[in-house]
Amino acid sequence: MSHRRTALLAAATLACGTPVALSAIAAPPTCGSQLAPPKLSFGDRVVIDPQRPGGEPVAVVAQDGSISVSAHGGTTHLYKDPAALATSAADLTSTYTNQTLNWRSNDNGKTWSYVGLAGGRTGPHTATSTGFSDPDFAMDAGGRIYNTEIDLANVAVFSSGDDGQTYSRGVAEVTSGDRPWLTAGRKDEVYLYVNMPRQIMRSTDGGLTWGLQSHSGDALPVAKFFVHPKQPDTLLGPNGNGAVTISTDQGKTWKAYGGAGLGPTNDKFGALAVDRAGYVYRAAAGGYTSPNDAKAEDGTVTFNSFDPASKKWAKPVTIPTVEGDMLWPWVTAGDDGRVAVAWLQREPKDKANFDIWVAATTSARGTTVRCANGSTRFVPPRWTVANATKGRFHRGAICQAGTGCNASTGDPGDRRIGDFFSVAYDKAGRIFVVGGATAGLGDQQRAISAPIFIAAESGPKLLKKPMRTRPTRPTCGLDPLC
Repeated sequence: MSHRRTALLAAATLACGTPVALSAIAAPPTCGSQLAPPKLSFGDRVVIDPQRPGGEPVAVVAQDGSISVSAHGGTTHLYKDPAALATSAADLTSTYTNQTLNWRSNDNGKTWSYVGLAGGRTGPHTATSTGFSDPDFAMDAGGRIYNTEIDLANVAVFSSGDDGQTYSRGVAEVTSGDRPWLTAGRKDEVYLYVNMPRQIMRSTDGGLTWGLQSHSGDALPVAKFFVHPKQPDTLLGPNGNGAVTISTDQGKTWKAYGGAGLGPTNDKFGALAVDRAGYVYRAAAGGYTSPNDAKAEDGTVTFNSFDPASKKWAKPVTIPTVEGDMLWPWVTAGDDGRVAVAWLQREPKDKANFDIWVAATTSARGTTVRCANGSTRFVPPRWTVANATKGRFHRGAICQAGTGCNASTGDPGDRRIGDFFSVAYDKAGRIFVVGGATAGLGDQQRAISAPIFIAAESGPKLLKKPMRTRPTRPTCGLDPLC
């Protein structure tokens, strides 16, 4: 369009009484706006197993690209209302093996197979392991997948040498305690952290034998820790509310660094993640306190990053959210600065309704950009936020008293979804969540939750390039040395 035609158009528009700001037509984009991640959205939920319970699920992606999910066996995750027991107690008793539950998908989460003994579709997963609760996955550099379980006393560790098809190796009692977490490093190297009493064990032979690394000190982690991706003897874990703790000697000694400046949180397990460049991320999600919490509009989700090299925290940020009550943050990190945070959220308009929300960014530590005028500007992390469940995930109260919830048979004692759910990413970097849903499964209340998988349909990938995969290994069957 010529300058003369532009001028005539502006004059004609003004004559019609509609002002035009010509400068806005050609205005450059706001400096840093190019950092906005693509819009995040999720597909429909997939019910992993319609019979077995799904509380406190964890996930791992094997070196062949398959996804494994594990969940609590369900015995202390019951809703004891008689009507609920009548609809689904038989599902629990008919499938119960006094072991945690495991499933595997080799089609990116579309379909799932239960993993029983020697890869069967029923029964226990391992002949030499026992424990109905507290699963947690880890995978070492050689591809061995480890999991753990407890019977409120013994802490067992079992593992798979064939990408989650079977779990042929199991040690029934590595130690005693409650709420174990696993961390894997070099080939055949795996750490076991137990929360109560606090202790860290280490194995260098694929979980067959174990030695004590440390068992005391205020600087010990409070939950799952991670191996620094570039320094295999350095471990990074959560400590206290918003602190990170570091060990440079394979978990023997630790030093904590506070100052994250996070907001209130309802988080039993210190949500922390480490990206592939070695940076640490923590999140907090607060607002919901108990079934007696009558206010559902005061929640926040806050986030910060930590540089292990400088030992410094960045400036904390508040993730943009809709109004509600938040709890149970979980964090996962992929390539440098690519992070997803998930949390459970109660709706103010319906205080009995809970959904899973996810926020994602590709600039988790913020970015310094050069503007068109030659100046520079620091842009904090840019987030895209979505409701992953797009409908009820849980309806009712959420008991916060742990196993003490089982003293109540009514709504305040509802512990079907356990104490957390988790967020992860697949071989392409696609974000997904796994949780134990109690709603959206039909009209009848169930005594147990159902394990569900929900994957992103659009939004940021947590990997710049898909992970390199290899062919699936031959099945191990019952061979404990496989």
